[in-house]
Amino acid sequence: MSLVNYDSSTSESDIDNKDLSPPTKKSKQSLQRFQLPVSILKFSGTKNVTDDVVIDEPEKHDGRIRNFKHERGNWATYIYVPVNSSLLDEVQQQLQFAFKSLELQTTNDLHISLSRTVVLQYHLIDSFVKSLKTHFTNWSSFTVSLRDLKIYSNEEKTRTFIAYVVDSFYFEKLYHLLLKVDSVMEDYGLPIFYDDPSFHISFLWCLGDKVDVLNSNLKKILDILSQNNDSDILKIKINELKCKSGNKEFTFKLK
Repeated sequence: MSLVNYDSSTSESDIDNKDLSPPTKKSKQSLQRFQLPVSILKFSGTKNVTDDVVIDEPEKHDGRIRNFKHERGNWATYIYVPVNSSLLDEVQQQLQFAFKSLELQTTNDLHISLSRTVVLQYHLIDSFVKSLKTHFTNWSSFTVSLRDLKIYSNEEKTRTFIAYVVDSFYFEKLYHLLLKVDSVMEDYGLPIFYDDPSFHISFLWCLGDKVDVLNSNLKKILDILSQNNDSDILKIKINELKCKSGNKEFTFKLK
């Protein structure tokens, strides 16, 4: 799980649920292969070390914590598919009402992740974005459907998420996009996505480790949704991708 960084150069708004841990991750040996080079990890220039002291205060950021030390010039960067939040407004309201005791919160920036959150140095952002654009220039838009729900938590067990999972029928289309993103990550010596990707949209969350509680109520959740909706299938049009690096956002339109 890539965690949120909320200082000026590494802020991510509310999108930290994107890298929820799948069953299988890269092996230790494979992860070592993609360690960040010194040129990316270190800021070049003279500075006072006290300039980079940032106090991590998860209680002020919905339980989110930093997964890498803040360092000037390092920007938290990730790639994702934005999702129209209005599509899930009714679903969010229904479940918030049904599970008031859990104090479920809505996810502000709905999305499907295509990368982990990685550390990118500021002077590399432009070339990184150009590399991504090259891969997506001639890519056609397409539609995926959502049917099943799954419960996730972040690695620190500080937050639990309810997510719609992309139907397996459309897995290959998203996977091919993911491979393009991975190739750019490799070019920059950055960690690629998980071995066993789970394409999903986290739309509700609560504080703490509530995985067992929500899993035990999963059938009830599905019953509530099926009783109050004409269809248990949601369609998502994928016509653009986004890259966010610190407070910079870049959009890649698909044909």
